[in-house]
Amino acid sequence: MRRDEVFASLEKRGDSYVKKADESYLRVMTCNVLDSNATKPCELDYLGRTDVMAGMCAYYLPDFVGFQEVTPEMKAAFEERFSDIYAFVASPTGERFKRGKWIPLHNYTPLAYNKHRFVLLNHRYNMFPIPTCWSYQWALYADKQNPSKHYIHMNLHYHYNNNIEQLPGIEEVHRELTYLRRQYGNTPIFVTGDYNCQRNHPNFAVMIEGLNMESGVLVAEDAEPNANDYWCHDPDKMELQKGGTAIDHICVTTDLVNVKLHRVLHDELLCKSSDHCARFLDIEIKEKTI
Repeated sequence: MRRDEVFASLEKRGDSYVKKADESYLRVMTCNVLDSNATKPCELDYLGRTDVMAGMCAYYLPDFVGFQEVTPEMKAAFEERFSDIYAFVASPTGERFKRGKWIPLHNYTPLAYNKHRFVLLNHRYNMFPIPTCWSYQWALYADKQNPSKHYIHMNLHYHYNNNIEQLPGIEEVHRELTYLRRQYGNTPIFVTGDYNCQRNHPNFAVMIEGLNMESGVLVAEDAEPNANDYWCHDPDKMELQKGGTAIDHICVTTDLVNVKLHRVLHDELLCKSSDHCARFLDIEIKEKTI
């Protein structure tokens, strides 16, 4: 599917949120892409789904995108389709020796950023104890137009069991976020991901304890109705599950930013491209105080 075809489909939404209300805002998106070897029945193959999601990014133009379930094949396909705008942060491929055996790495949590606006300063990837796709990656960026402005984007994918198997990864992320907050001071942090748990789950509280962080959907000045619910979880379906069941989140450092807008991209074409719906925040950076 060509980019102009994706644009034409999305324009039918009559969406007034394509452009940021203020160009100084940052737009941060999270998107689970449903890996190329997906076992769920899907109308589009992984290349067709990559067409749609790459077009979605070019249409909404997030500054930072956190993807989950990106296999090497899908990463290569994304790079072919949106390299005019975005670059990926380097992440490991091949295998890693852990727990006495070689484990394949799938780049399941790669970071993409608008390469025209930002320059990459530092980054780190870490795989959780549970193989093979559960991991996080963070990157530190500087704004090319104002190099003194720095931002940190972390992206993660937690294990789907909300119990002892998920908790070690969450505890690792809490330690890493604690380090980042201490090391980089007043640098805003955005944490995109498939958290595989709801906002009111105890594991979520472990991740953000003592960090002045919250899911953007709960602090947004403008959020659509049912934004804290979970949309779909099966390809090609547009059903809304209720009761605060969202498992895709973008956490932010609430002492450093204002969340101006939260949107769930719930569209017929987009629902054919994954079993998750992408979300984005438009974020205003607070003036630093001494």
